[in-house]
Amino acid sequence: MTDNEFEQFLKSALAELWEKQDRLESEHGFASYSRWFFDQQTEKLEMFDAKDQKAVVADVIDIGSYASNSNTWKWAWSNDSVLPSLREKSESLKALADLTGIGLFTSEEAFSVENEHMAWELVAMSVRHLNAIGAYKAPSSSRPLSTFLAITGIRHL
Repeated sequence: MTDNEFEQFLKSALAELWEKQDRLESEHGFASYSRWFFDQQTEKLEMFDAKDQKAVVADVIDIGSYASNSNTWKWAWSNDSVLPSLREKSESLKALADLTGIGLFTSEEAFSVENEHMAWELVAMSVRHLNAIGAYKAPSSSRPLSTFLAITGIRHL
């Protein structure tokens, strides 16, 4: 992929992601839930309403994590804190290296990114590659870290 082709790919992936994010909000109210829980064992993201009732369960693939204190990104497939079944599901993201010609998609170590916007760019390309319906940014309550999850299915309870 040439630099120009990559720029077009990235631009269209971002536009596609923002459309998907708007749909997640308008059709499923993702911003309205009072709390969330990501269960690695079941590979489900659970969303809870203001009465702390589970309202939505989403099938997810862990994409990676962004540390805002160091502006670094780590792919889920290379992260030992992610369960093996989830790491395996995200390994297909390595194919983005062949598609784009950019080696960071196969980096096993955490690497520097400019800011959170660049993390969202990685998410946009990943969501497109995984044919997901959107993404969820799951912030840690104890660290300056957010896990990004590709949403592949949603069930309302």
